[in-house]
Amino acid sequence: GFAARRTRVIPAGVDTARFAADAAARARIRASFGWDDGTPVIGFVGRFVPEKGLELLTDVLGSVREPWRALFIGSGPLESQLRKWAAPFGDRVAMATGVQHEQVPDYLNALDLLCAPSQTTKQWREQFGRMLIEAFATGVPVVASDSGEIPHVVGSAGVIVGERDRAGWIATLSDLLRDPARRAALGRA
Repeated sequence: GFAARRTRVIPAGVDTARFAADAAARARIRASFGWDDGTPVIGFVGRFVPEKGLELLTDVLGSVREPWRALFIGSGPLESQLRKWAAPFGDRVAMATGVQHEQVPDYLNALDLLCAPSQTTKQWREQFGRMLIEAFATGVPVVASDSGEIPHVVGSAGVIVGERDRAGWIATLSDLLRDPARRAALGRA
């Protein structure tokens, strides 16, 4: 019934004064994990639940041969499973489960790539992905699945990979880990 009426869509906003590139925050967060060797950090921000694609992401990371570190920011029912997966990787993987929303910009700054591997289910698909626009505002390149609205949010400012395209995720992450210039270009986009 709204077609004949005047409407306005108010998009989700991001405080670009808070969500902005910050070299000091990057150094501080990385130092808190003992990560000062320049190895690229792949990150995830969100709920630790199956539909957010953590099982795919952890499987893919285990197959990527280029050097990487991983930072999982959030909490949820998959936390113990995630910790079990992370254990053999030692200090290459960190989890930040007590991060308040006002701290998220600092943690985003520690990342070289943000992954959003959301998985569509019968009852759920990604509706927006706030972490995507927060990463964009912070200048962090994004690799995301094609679940729900993600491709429309990301557009040409990131890389979209099929939800269940394991080989595509491995190839995309591997390529971006080897190519800091492309990561920088995506961060600017």
